[in-house]
Amino acid sequence: MKGHWTGIFTEIDGKTEIDFTEDVTAKKLIMKPFVKAFLKKQQALYVSDLEKALQ
Repeated sequence: MKGHWTGIFTEIDGKTEIDFTEDVTAKKLIMKPFVKAFLKKQQALYVSDLEKALQ
Protein backbone atom coordinates (compact mmCIF):
# COMPACT_ATOMS: atom_id res chain seq x y z
CA MET A 1 0.00 0.00 0.00
CA LYS A 2 1.23 3.50 -0.74
CA GLY A 3 -0.17 6.99 -0.47
CA HIS A 4 -0.70 9.75 2.05
CA TRP A 5 -3.35 11.07 4.42
CA THR A 6 -4.37 14.37 5.94
CA GLY A 7 -6.16 14.88 9.23
CA ILE A 8 -8.06 18.11 9.85
CA PHE A 9 -8.95 18.87 13.47
CA THR A 10 -11.97 21.12 14.08
CA GLU A 11 -13.60 22.22 17.34
CA ILE A 12 -17.40 21.94 17.36
CA ASP A 13 -19.38 22.70 20.52
CA GLY A 14 -16.32 22.17 22.71
CA LYS A 15 -15.48 18.80 21.14
CA THR A 16 -12.85 17.94 18.58
CA GLU A 17 -13.85 16.47 15.23
CA ILE A 18 -11.25 14.84 12.99
CA ASP A 19 -11.71 14.61 9.23
CA PHE A 20 -9.33 12.12 7.63
CA THR A 21 -8.69 12.34 3.90
CA GLU A 22 -6.70 9.54 2.31
CA ASP A 23 -5.14 9.04 -1.09
CA VAL A 24 -4.06 5.41 -0.91
CA THR A 25 -3.44 2.77 -3.54
CA ALA A 26 -3.00 -0.96 -2.97
CA LYS A 27 0.19 -2.19 -4.60
CA LYS A 28 -1.44 -5.52 -5.42
CA LEU A 29 -4.93 -5.79 -6.87
CA ILE A 30 -5.84 -8.63 -4.50
CA MET A 31 -5.33 -6.29 -1.50
CA LYS A 32 -7.69 -3.59 -2.79
CA PRO A 33 -10.81 -4.89 -0.95
CA PHE A 34 -8.95 -4.68 2.39
CA VAL A 35 -7.66 -1.10 2.11
CA LYS A 36 -10.75 0.57 3.58
CA ALA A 37 -10.90 -1.73 6.62
CA PHE A 38 -7.16 -1.32 7.22
CA LEU A 39 -7.42 2.48 7.08
CA LYS A 40 -10.36 2.52 9.52
CA LYS A 41 -8.33 0.39 11.94
CA GLN A 42 -5.30 2.67 11.60
CA GLN A 43 -7.44 5.77 12.17
CA ALA A 44 -8.94 4.28 15.33
CA LEU A 45 -5.46 3.40 16.59
CA TYR A 46 -4.22 6.93 15.82
CA VAL A 47 -7.11 8.51 17.77
CA SER A 48 -6.60 6.09 20.67
CA ASP A 49 -2.87 6.87 20.84
CA LEU A 50 -3.60 10.61 20.65
CA GLU A 51 -6.11 10.38 23.52
CA LYS A 52 -3.56 8.49 25.65
CA ALA A 53 -0.86 11.09 24.92
CA LEU A 54 -3.17 13.95 25.91
CA GLN A 55 -4.18 12.48 29.28
